[in-house]
Parts: sequence; structure tokens; C-alpha cells
Amino acid sequence: MIHILKQYEHQIEVVETEREKLSKKEKYLPLMRFIFFTSSLVLIYNYLIFTNTTFIYLSAAALLAFVLLTLRDNVLKGKIERCDRLIQICRNEIKSMNGDYSPFETGDEYIDPDHSYSYDLDMFGKNSLFNCINRSVTIFGKNRLADYFKNSFDFKDHISMRQKSVDELAASIDFRQQSQLVFFGQKSVEKDQQEFREWLVSENTLLQNRFFNIVRFTMPVITIASIILSIMGLAVVQFPITMIILQLLIVSMYGRKTMSVQALLTSKVGIISKYAQFLLLLEKHKFKSPFLVDLKSRLSHDGIETPGTIIRKLSKLLNWMDANLNIIAAVVLNGLFLFNLHLLAAAEKWKARYGNDIPRWFAITGEFDALSSLANFACNNPEYIYPEEAKEDYLLDASDLGHPLIPISECVTNSITITGWNQFCIITGANMSGKSTFLRTVGTNYILAMIGAPVFASKFIFFPIRLHSSIRTSDSLSRKESFFYAELKRLKGIISELESGQRTFILLDEILKGTNSKDKQAGSIALLEQLIKYESVGLIATHDLILGDLIKSYPKNISNLCFEIQIVDDEMSIDYKLQDGVCQNLNATFLMKKMGILIEKG
Repeated sequence: MIHILKQYEHQIEVVETEREKLSKKEKYLPLMRFIFFTSSLVLIYNYLIFTNTTFIYLSAAALLAFVLLTLRDNVLKGKIERCDRLIQICRNEIKSMNGDYSPFETGDEYIDPDHSYSYDLDMFGKNSLFNCINRSVTIFGKNRLADYFKNSFDFKDHISMRQKSVDELAASIDFRQQSQLVFFGQKSVEKDQQEFREWLVSENTLLQNRFFNIVRFTMPVITIASIILSIMGLAVVQFPITMIILQLLIVSMYGRKTMSVQALLTSKVGIISKYAQFLLLLEKHKFKSPFLVDLKSRLSHDGIETPGTIIRKLSKLLNWMDANLNIIAAVVLNGLFLFNLHLLAAAEKWKARYGNDIPRWFAITGEFDALSSLANFACNNPEYIYPEEAKEDYLLDASDLGHPLIPISECVTNSITITGWNQFCIITGANMSGKSTFLRTVGTNYILAMIGAPVFASKFIFFPIRLHSSIRTSDSLSRKESFFYAELKRLKGIISELESGQRTFILLDEILKGTNSKDKQAGSIALLEQLIKYESVGLIATHDLILGDLIKSYPKNISNLCFEIQIVDDEMSIDYKLQDGVCQNLNATFLMKKMGILIEKG
């Protein structure tokens, strides 16, 4: 991690040096532009006084210099802005590596308390796994990354291929940063995506209208001809004026259609341009891993035009639409050429020819985008390893396992091995000893493993399996559900999944915590006795030491692990290290006394 931190810091230094050089070049350009522009005006003034054509030539030269300097100024400003963005990208990564994920989206919109594990494992929200990993620059990439986290089991068949893809992209820092630069500061929202898709599937009514096609070609020809004839004195002035007015009336006939399409598409002009650049970037980059090569090969149309150039066509068309919103330009262009009608026709032609391919291309960009987020995570955590997949019987063999949201310098790692089906580890421990964190550590790394990402461990061999948890249960006033009933529903969901034949990895924290101690113990024992009948495995964290006695009745299915605490000289110490056996020391009354809550001995 130190190496990559220094790499970001070095990159900032290099880019800042480049920015300083560019700023020095750009510094005097405004003054030079002013000098040449005013010189051009002075030379024209001298021509008007002295009628010497030399002044005209000199004025033209000064004006040309002004234009060239303006273009140069724009280029330099663009490069300076690019440097600023790249510096910010590197600074954001440094923040992330120091545990500050505030520059990145939290994924709050994906929070689902009813999901089988994502809510329990803090997949989404502030300081979540999504907040830590997400670097998606497109709405498609953002949604796809969320899909990875919520439906991790769906990717079980391509784990090895995905790992190679992530590893390749992790090494391609420049490519990933170029992708981020394309969309920097540009937010694509779900509404934009939905509106654009609705337009793509809408009916092309104008191109099928014979009157529309005849009018848009013949009327401008007649109008231009009337103007030429009028200039030549072969037609009265009223003729071209009448034709211009008539064309404006024709445009107004299609005003509602024109305005609706323009309003929809011109609002997307910025983001469409970005997608064109992103696709062109993908097309130029040479990938090696089979999964990425296959993805790129699906970015095709007819073998001649590439998606990047096709989207760029739409981008240029949208720029014309945007320019045509200017009232003066609209009157001139529509009065002479029925420009709006040609723009509408061009948009419908583009949609008819390419519309069916667009959703597929955007989905592929989303896949690249989401994989790039995982690659960035891998790049920022070079100490992490890519897991090995157990192919036959169930196996989880993890060494030095840590939570990816806890800095390596602060994280206490643990190891765990589960071999075979129908195996459950009962994890006992005092309050704050690390039981819940360990459940989340195992669950989070399991999700990362199934989607092809590296994990926080020195060894991680696992069998791909569905995950189900009950760690963070809450009541619901809106649904009139008590805490206890909400937990029962959660457990019922797990049982239903097992009854349907689904192999499941189960994480339970303090079973039936919403009821009295006697019912809780009896219910917990009954639940565990039921769970071990199914082809499942799991970790059960609890304060109820009596559950540890289940190993006597089910020695082949139950094992005991614990987190111990030490209380010495009225001070509590916790090492957060997982041990064999049942917890021997509890701390509830000790902590209550520390908080000033008096406990009388009965």
C-alpha cells in the first residue's frame, strides 16, 4: 500500500510540474490576443483614413494571429483543466487509502434492509464497501457494480476469468484514469438513462410520412432558387419572402414534435459526448485477458463503423440541435433550409439504424466500468490476494483474514477453516469482543471472492455458494412489524431457501435476540438442529454459552470458536483473536459498572 501511495504522490508532483509549465505558457496569451485584436481594429481604421490596401493585409494578418492565439489559449486551458482533474483523481485515491471515502458515491439508493445479506454486511451507504470500491463513471457501471454486490452468486461460473480481467485492469492505471478523466464532474442519473432508452424504442413516425419527406427536400430548393432569381432580377422580392415565411410555418407545424425531441436529446448532449469518448478509448485499448477481449469484441455494428464513431455521430447531431435553440440561428436556418425537419429526420435515421445496438453497447461499457472499480480496489491494495476456488466439496480455508474497510495497520486478522457440508461454527464471546465484525469480515470477503475481486487474506480457498445473513435486524413502524417478528421473517427466508434445495452459507448474529432468555435458548437450539439437516454451512455468533454444548450432541456438525477478554486490575483488554472453544469470560456487568450503573447483589 505504501508503494501505491507514493506512486499517487509522485504522479501529483509530475502533473503539478506540467501544470506550472502550461500556466506559464498560457499566462501571456490573453494580453497577446488583446494586442493583436486591437491592432487589427487600428489597422482597419488606418485603411479607412488612408485607403492603403497594405493596412487591410496587415489587419487580416493580425486577426489571423488573434484567432490562432485564441485556439492556442483554449488548448492550453484544456490541458490545464485536465491536469487539475488528474491531480484531484490522485488526491481522492490518497484520501480513500486513508479511510476517507467522501469523494465517492455511497450507493444509498441500493440500500435494501430485506436483501439476503447486503444490508447486514454494509454493502451500501456511507463508509460501505460500495463507497470504498466504487469508481464508476457511468450510470451503467454504477448499477452493474451494485449488481455484483447484491447478486454475487450469479458470477460464480466466471470467477477465474474475472480475476484475470481485474488483475489486467489493475495494472492499467493510465487507462483507468483516462476513463475517469472523460467523465470527471459529469453525473449520469437514472432518469437520463430511462429517457434515452424510451426515445430509442419510440416509433419513427416522420421518416414514414411521404409528405414530410417531399416537403423537407423540395421547399428549401425552391426557396434558395427564389432568392437567386430575385437577386438576378428575374423574380419579385415578395417571392423569396413568401417562401421563407411558408417554410417557417411548415416548421411550426412540426413544432411540438421538434421541441419534445430537442428537449429530450439536447439535455443529454454532454453525457452522450462523454460516452462517445469513452467508447473510443475502449476501442483503442488492447486487452489481453479472454473476458475483456470477448467484451470488446461485442462492441461491434457492421464491421465498418465502430460504436465510438456511431455515438459521436449522434453527439454531433445533438450539438447542431443545441445550436439551433438560438432564436436567430433557428429563424435563418429554418427559413432557408427547414433545418429542424432535417435534424429530426437525421435523428430518426440514426435511431433506426443503430438504436437496437445501443443498449448492448451501454451494458458493455457498464461492465468495463464496474470491473475498473474492482481493478482500482486491487491496485490500491497490493497486499490482498486472489482467492482459489474449491471445485468439489465445501471448503473455506482462510488465513490472516481481515475486513477491507479496516486499515491494515489497525486490523487484527484471524483464520478459519470449514470443511464439508452441514458444518456450523458457534462463536461465543463477550460484548465488543469482535464477533459481529468477524461475521462481516467473512461475509464481505466471500462476496469479493465470488465477483472476482481480491480479498484481505494471505490465503483464501472457498466454495462458491449463496450467502444469507441475519445480523442487523430492525423493527418497522410502517409495516407494523416488531423486532422479533422481523427476525423470524428473516430466519424463515433462510429456511425456505434451504428447503428449496439451495446450498447456503449462513451468518447469524445473536439468534432470537428479540425474546426472553429461555425462549431464546430453546429456539436457538431448535434452529441449529434444523439447519444442520440441510446442505449448508455457517457461523453463529452468540452470547449464549449453552449453545456451545451442542458439540456434545452433534460432534460431526458443530465446532466452537470464541473471542476472549481479560479483566485485570479493573481494566478490560481485548485482543480480537479467534480461539478454539467456548468463551470463559463475559463483561456485561463490568461495562455497566464502568458506566456508573449500580448492580446490587441479590
